[in-house]
Amino acid sequence: MKTSLSLAAFTLCALVSLGAAAGMPEDNLASAKPVIEKANADWTPALQAGDVHRAAEPFADDAMFILGNGKTYTGRAAIEDFLKQRLVPGTKITSGTIEQDGIQVIRDGLIYEWGRGSSTKVDASGKSQSSSGLYLTVWQRNPSGQWQITRNLNF
Repeated sequence: MKTSLSLAAFTLCALVSLGAAAGMPEDNLASAKPVIEKANADWTPALQAGDVHRAAEPFADDAMFILGNGKTYTGRAAIEDFLKQRLVPGTKITSGTIEQDGIQVIRDGLIYEWGRGSSTKVDASGKSQSSSGLYLTVWQRNPSGQWQITRNLNF
């Protein structure tokens, strides 16, 4: 009886270890990091080009974009519309940065990223306006294995 109990405990530990290895945090981070870096690097150039579709591409179809005042845009289409509103005719994004302060795997298929962002835009009259703030982005691996933004909070 003691031998079979020890064997069962060993088998259970081995199975748990194998299951944990399948979703190791470093594996999640390694697969997500290039996607996150590309999205961050492409954000400002996409907005400078007026390409809101490209800027919203990393967002899941049901993603939420939450502003510091609590205004929330749900869904990629709504996020694209919000970005279009920011680029009213005659407005041009002249510069912008996204500076990641941290990234953490929360569990298999879920990553938090946080940092600071800024942008400067010039309206049709030539008036310049700058804004900056903090962000928290939640990335999730979808059923097909692609990493997408499911929540983006700006402060």
